[in-house]
Amino acid sequence: MRHPLRSLALLALVAAGCDRKPEDPIFVYGRLQHLDGSPNSDTTVTVERKVHTRSGFVDPTAGEFERYGESRSERSGAFTLEVLYGDSIDERLSDFTQYRFRVAAPLEEGHGVFSSFVFYDDAELPPLRPWAPQLALALGVEGPEFSFASAPPPPALPASAELPEIYFQDNGDPTPVEPLTPYPVLQLHGPGGRVWEVHDPTSPWHANPYLLEDFPGVEAQVRAVTLGSWLFYPLAANSSSVSFRVEWRGPRLPVPSGSLRPISRGASCVPTPTGAPCPYTDGSLLTVRTDLTRETSGVNNVTLQWETAVRPRRAVIRDLQMVTGFDPIIQVRVEGSADGATWSTLAEVPYVNHDPSSPFDPVFSTTIESTGEDSPYGDGPLDMERKARFLDVPLTGDAPVRQVRLQVRAGNAGGPVLIYALSELSIFE
Repeated sequence: MRHPLRSLALLALVAAGCDRKPEDPIFVYGRLQHLDGSPNSDTTVTVERKVHTRSGFVDPTAGEFERYGESRSERSGAFTLEVLYGDSIDERLSDFTQYRFRVAAPLEEGHGVFSSFVFYDDAELPPLRPWAPQLALALGVEGPEFSFASAPPPPALPASAELPEIYFQDNGDPTPVEPLTPYPVLQLHGPGGRVWEVHDPTSPWHANPYLLEDFPGVEAQVRAVTLGSWLFYPLAANSSSVSFRVEWRGPRLPVPSGSLRPISRGASCVPTPTGAPCPYTDGSLLTVRTDLTRETSGVNNVTLQWETAVRPRRAVIRDLQMVTGFDPIIQVRVEGSADGATWSTLAEVPYVNHDPSSPFDPVFSTTIESTGEDSPYGDGPLDMERKARFLDVPLTGDAPVRQVRLQVRAGNAGGPVLIYALSELSIFE
């Protein structure tokens, strides 16, 4: 297992800009392009801002982005954003505050691209050029099939920039950290939340009837993201840096509604944090925390209950969130019981939680964090470090049961992992 010992990117971010005064202007340079790559000239570029971190920690109460200023793209598509240094970072020792900024390209036939970023002193952003995922739907015998194009390439390193480097325990040499290579992320959106999310699927991708259930108004969408950091060391100016998220989105495509209703719809559950009906079987697709009494708490299992026995054959788990998600591999277990005392395993499947060798690993991340909900287009969350967990699990066993429970355990026969939140737990016969 590889673990970075230190990140030169983070050291550079802390060290840069120490000679600036709060009232000094600093500049961000970018380029706006059309879908075909031609310059998007004479277009207003609005820059927005929100609190990113306080005293080095992401602020969960930061709120929404607010308008900070604007610029206008030149004939070449180039634009320059002017920001006061004190508006990008407040260096008061009592409350060291860093701000995150956002710029977005106008939508072109539903195609969009934006960047959210933190920076120190003068910096350059990746070009903002929309991408056409060319999402198409074909109705197959077993449900819809989605085809789509490859993701855009990662942004090229500017001539004036360098890559950050990290050190690993098994390698004494520094390793440059390239921006995350984008890949397609296919999302199925319902009226209340995500129906499904799959990262880097092979085109065409098939959605079976269990995934679609009977949710109305489902729409498909393909998005892609890169995360990265660049360092700048100009000869006659302060060193600087930028850590960015660039996200591309395509237009949404209506999906014919499914007709498969789970036997769990309307079933009672434990816990029931919001009271009856059970928020994990009501079909609302809203993600609900399992324990509302404490912010960082959870439960060992979520249990569904029926008055009469059922024979479960399939479990579909939507947006499973855990209190701690640091294990590279977790075990997702579904059990059944006729009396609530004796339990049998209906399925236990390994789930690749994250890659500890990646510089974008959530435990030792080297890039900007907590940007999964930064989209200005109303597209909802897309977390590239702590990917949303959606699982389709076939079940075994013929015995009728009156209770089904969901558990998560750490890999390698580890202990239970607390379930923090869940959208839906759907059981099918």
